[in-house]
Amino acid sequence: MKKIILPVIVLGVLLFATRTLITMRPVPKAKEVKRQIPFVETLKVKKVKLRSSISTFGTVRPQTLTTLIAEVPGIIQDIAPFPNEKSSAKSFRSGGFFKKGDLLLRIEDTNLMATLAEANASVSRANLQRTQEIELAKQAKIEWGNRDWALASELVKRIPQIEKAQAEASAAKAKLLQAKQNLKRASVQAPFQGRILKTMVDIGQQVGSGSPSALAQIYALNSAEIYLSLSQSEMNFLGFTDGFGSADEFSVEIEILNKQGDIIHLGKLARSEGVIDSQTRLTKLVALVNNCFANPFSRRKVNEPLSVGQFVNVKLHGATRDVFVIPDSAFRTQNTILVVDNENRLQVKQVDTIYRSGKEAWVSAGLVDGENVCITPIEIIANGMMVQLVNSMPDRNQTAQ
Repeated sequence: MKKIILPVIVLGVLLFATRTLITMRPVPKAKEVKRQIPFVETLKVKKVKLRSSISTFGTVRPQTLTTLIAEVPGIIQDIAPFPNEKSSAKSFRSGGFFKKGDLLLRIEDTNLMATLAEANASVSRANLQRTQEIELAKQAKIEWGNRDWALASELVKRIPQIEKAQAEASAAKAKLLQAKQNLKRASVQAPFQGRILKTMVDIGQQVGSGSPSALAQIYALNSAEIYLSLSQSEMNFLGFTDGFGSADEFSVEIEILNKQGDIIHLGKLARSEGVIDSQTRLTKLVALVNNCFANPFSRRKVNEPLSVGQFVNVKLHGATRDVFVIPDSAFRTQNTILVVDNENRLQVKQVDTIYRSGKEAWVSAGLVDGENVCITPIEIIANGMMVQLVNSMPDRNQTAQ
């Protein structure tokens, strides 16, 4: 009997204690949760006219680069400089300067002089043969007597013989002219004002007649070409269209900058090579810069001259655009930004971006003058969410002009 009553008593005590504790618990008081409104910075935008510009790099190459060729065979007899000649050529060595028509080197001309003498003799023989045939024709007419000379054949009149003699005389004169030209070509002259990039021969070396005829690589000092690469979007941003050159109205101007960022040379984007690099997917372009090489013959000193193969900083200036300039931090996605309306609520907008530099972006459409663009990154947003304005930043579009 005790075994039954004792557990019942213990269970009753526990139930009573549990009920007492439940009734004694404090009643929680309702607490009003205040909604926190985030603070954001805004930028009031305004559409402005700005000239598109892009900074990139390029490689300097001469516009005119050619290989000087020996036009006659022989042994190199002498090279520039020639003290007894009226020549401005400093030396026939890499880096040497020269003017158009300067004597650069001489090829031994003994064989050429012999050929010229033989050509002179051939002309004299041909002229003698022609004179003889003319006189023989006159003699043939006398011997024809009183008969009608018109009935005589051309062979009797010696017409074919005279024509042959005249043709041989003309051929002899042509060979004489060629021999004179070859003798003149033994003295190799500069085809333009330029500089030697690399020489391939020296005194005593045979050129032509089975040996290589290349003498030197030379380039003109008047103009340089800057080879650079741009993406299609960058070309569109500048307003450059393939097929339009530097003489067109909407040409793209370029500036060559030194290490300090100062402009040292000016030029224009001349053309596209029409080739897209298979690795970088960039289009190869060529810009033209005049009078940028060192030139000892120029009346105007060239400051900070460029060198062939030099890697240079280039800034390109293209078409003028009507755009809004906003910081890159304002973008939620590639083409999505937030604007704050008159009720201080966030609105999501899609915009058209034509250029991004990593710090700021140029927006061509999707915004209206006077709109407040949110430039504060917000992790969680909702369309129509209330915000508080910290302050209005100065207009970035005005400072970008």
